[in-house]
Amino acid sequence: MKYLFETLDYSGPHTRKIPRLKKKGNEDEGSRDKIGTAMKTACFTLLFAFITLSPPIEIAAQSTASAVAFTGTWILDKEKTNPGKDFPRQLKSYKITVAENEKLLNVKSEVDGRMEIEISRDRAAGNSDIVSNPSSRSTAPPPAGGVVGTSLGTADAQTANYGGTMALFFTPNEASYKLGGEEVRIEIKKGDKVSGVARVRAKLDKSGNQIQFTTIRVMQTLKGNIEITMREVWKLSKDGKSLRFDRTVETPSARDEITMILVKEPQGPQ
Repeated sequence: MKYLFETLDYSGPHTRKIPRLKKKGNEDEGSRDKIGTAMKTACFTLLFAFITLSPPIEIAAQSTASAVAFTGTWILDKEKTNPGKDFPRQLKSYKITVAENEKLLNVKSEVDGRMEIEISRDRAAGNSDIVSNPSSRSTAPPPAGGVVGTSLGTADAQTANYGGTMALFFTPNEASYKLGGEEVRIEIKKGDKVSGVARVRAKLDKSGNQIQFTTIRVMQTLKGNIEITMREVWKLSKDGKSLRFDRTVETPSARDEITMILVKEPQGPQ
């Protein structure tokens, strides 16, 4: 870069001229323009090379994920379910109807049979027939105060086996979920076991063959409000004709679970 000397004249008793460096305007501006253009060109070249040489980025398709494979009507298959000792003795059938509409998954559930929360009185005795034997069962309200009472028989509430009755007792009649895992607040439909507002969420697995559900409700009992958490996992078979249904229900003092195999009801003429 070129500079010119400019002479400064300071007045005073001892006057002398002091040289000062000064940039030459036109040449300096031209150099800056050339440097700026070169830098822009280099940046553009590097950016183009980065985009061209970088491996393709896999974009998550969660927002467009579809649960169409789960839509339809699913009915309990007792033979495949193997309803043994830990299965509700009064359950005749269980059916869910699933529909997908505008990124929402709507689930309607039907329980066929009188569903009461029952607990084994002498489960610790190792009696394998205890669930199917009515005399060994105690029809009881939910734990932690229940709906109308507190008695749960002689078993300890923390280790009691409800044989799936509590898990099905809290089945929501209808609920709609977002498949991206966002929590949604819904009003419980009339006729459900627990009224009020529930917080629900659902997450569709990347494979598209599994959905995880979570439902949290608050229930009024004689001992105050308790929170009930229900978790479900639906897993499709490879042929898509059957569904493994796992549900776990937890309260502050008890836990129950049930596993069922549901088969898809044929649609239309065969």
